[in-house]
Amino acid sequence: MTILLALFPILVIFLLLFILKQSSVRAGFGAYGIAILIASITPRFHLETAQLFHSSIKGALISSIVAYVLLFGIFLFHLMNEEGLIKVIASFIAHSTPDPVRQVLLLVVAFSPLVESVSGFGIAIIVVAPILIELGFSRYKATLLSLVGLSAVPWGALATGTVIGSNLGGIPLQTLGSGSAILTAPTFLYFALVAVYLAGGREGLKKRGGETIIVSGSLAASVWLFNAYISVELAGVLGALVAMGVELLFIRFSMKRAKTASPSLSRMTSSAASDRVHRIGSAMLPYLFLTGLLFLSRLIPPVERFLTSHMVLDLAEYSFQLPILYSPGFSILITCIFTIFVFGIKKKVICKSIRLTIKQWFPVTFSTFAFVAMAEIMSQAGMTAMLAQAAAAAFGSALMVISPIIGGIGGFLTGSNTGSNAMFINLQVQAAHHSGFSAELFGYAQNTSASHMTMASPSRVLLGVSVSGIHTAENKILRKIFLIATVSLLLVMIAMIALEFSLLH
Repeated sequence: MTILLALFPILVIFLLLFILKQSSVRAGFGAYGIAILIASITPRFHLETAQLFHSSIKGALISSIVAYVLLFGIFLFHLMNEEGLIKVIASFIAHSTPDPVRQVLLLVVAFSPLVESVSGFGIAIIVVAPILIELGFSRYKATLLSLVGLSAVPWGALATGTVIGSNLGGIPLQTLGSGSAILTAPTFLYFALVAVYLAGGREGLKKRGGETIIVSGSLAASVWLFNAYISVELAGVLGALVAMGVELLFIRFSMKRAKTASPSLSRMTSSAASDRVHRIGSAMLPYLFLTGLLFLSRLIPPVERFLTSHMVLDLAEYSFQLPILYSPGFSILITCIFTIFVFGIKKKVICKSIRLTIKQWFPVTFSTFAFVAMAEIMSQAGMTAMLAQAAAAAFGSALMVISPIIGGIGGFLTGSNTGSNAMFINLQVQAAHHSGFSAELFGYAQNTSASHMTMASPSRVLLGVSVSGIHTAENKILRKIFLIATVSLLLVMIAMIALEFSLLH
């Protein structure tokens, strides 16, 4: 009975999301309310009012890390989108090659992770799906491809979900980021091959298989390198830029061969290519400026020391620190101001961008708070510890196989690795301790599997079909993308077992 009580807040999320078809915000607050109720009236999990208040405030503080980054990340996207910069970037990619497979490699394998890494929470779907439709892909295929493009979610919105996981799981951010990159490496290749197959079928795989392996391999390798040696927050952005550069090199070499075969084609395309390069350079300026700021703040010690020692919100009572100037949120804010002035964005556009930002920001922020606060109360009341012990006793050595499934369920339910990590990462880490496994390894699995299943989340699928205008195909797309995402969990399990074996030997 006590185990069922401990599990009840999580069961409420299932009930509200899938049976009663409620929003993530309502599901989150419903579960949060149930957690408070259980902790208030049951002797086994009893917390005083002051303890409940403390856990809720701590949940709000941890959520503020995400809210800060998200607010300006979404605002930057809308500024660029309303000013037409996103369309310029998309047009450049679309016109770089007439080959649909290469268009998909650029848009889905490279550009989508870039947009998601900066803005997060499915915004890449809004950007990529309409471009694919404009290029001639069917609305069904464009929706599927845009969902498959959510392959770098651990680094979405400058890795805010991974930051939350680090805070709640007690795993150093760089350790969690690097470990997640290792488990994600085979899935980068898998999702790239799926995208190429959707775009060109078996013939596309046969023709561009080697190219796909190299491009996705460059993404995987660079994401790991940037996690391990530069910055977890920057890893997704920089890895995506590397992958985009590699694919553009393939396209450039192909064009050179075509120009050699046809000199007249060379004369016709050179001036147009020069103009496109100039326009893409201008449109990419906000992303490049943001990357430069983050490099300065992470790689130059005097700058890093200054930013981490000034304007720091330090609440020792809650074991909470937020260096306001060092947070990626501040760098994005500066980038927003830079973008407004450099491109001379008008007041009307700024106001519209603010309205659109608030409309997207509030639901995500409120649902994140609810999930994190629920997790804090469950942890403080001993519910998480009881569930961890029960899981360790029930599954034993099989817990390693179950771990990615738990993370995946969270990602599928909430459509966010932030929400899933808030729900489950503490449970996963404690279960690993009880079973004698590496707690860090279970943290990697939680973060990675949750991220990959977000593409199959009903909220993400609904966003995709809404953007593409094919609501009648929602269930068909949900079944297809669920199958695609589930295979990625199998790859995470295999990578997890291989990593555990290598750690033991």
